[in-house]
Amino acid sequence: MDETGWEQLMPRPRAPGRAVSPLTSHQFTLTTVAAPAAVWAALTDGDLTRCYLHGLAVRSTWSPGAPLTLRFGHGPGTPPAAGQLTGQVVRAEPPCQLSYLLRSGPHDPPTFLTWQLRTVPGGTTLRLQIDEFEGSSDDDAEDTWLPVLAALHALLDPGPSRTGPAAGEQSGPSSAAPIVLPPNHRWRLDSDPHRAAVRGP
Repeated sequence: MDETGWEQLMPRPRAPGRAVSPLTSHQFTLTTVAAPAAVWAALTDGDLTRCYLHGLAVRSTWSPGAPLTLRFGHGPGTPPAAGQLTGQVVRAEPPCQLSYLLRSGPHDPPTFLTWQLRTVPGGTTLRLQIDEFEGSSDDDAEDTWLPVLAALHALLDPGPSRTGPAAGEQSGPSSAAPIVLPPNHRWRLDSDPHRAAVRGP
């Protein structure tokens, strides 16, 4: 993709004549061996979000109503980058649920992200729901978020790297850094066409 990271995360312009519902929702799920506290840290620590969120560092106090920014840079003193995302924390209940909204501009429609964490035997299940006004198609949402979740999964479950997916796996589109899927896992779609999941063998 030629888009920068922040552009990939926001809805693409609607094609002329395309019928779009007022609110479009997409859900994705992954399971990791990491504990919920480690997953929460990966969602809220800007040094970690840069590893999987198209190089963007998230900054917030993570209190409900607090402002939030996503931008390129290494610290809070970094000058704002053109096209940074701004938003607001809606709900923060560590380490169970994190919800916030994002905008690419003051007059642009918001995108709502909700991360839900659930303890399971041997790790954590993480569910991401994206709600958009005049949002992305299923294909566009998968092109944007499957690589993000694959990179997050690799961060939480580090393992031997490889240059490509094994048989039966599906790689995401190319990005600034290669996405390495953990061994013995594969992407597949759930019965709900809006939901994707990482499952073990």
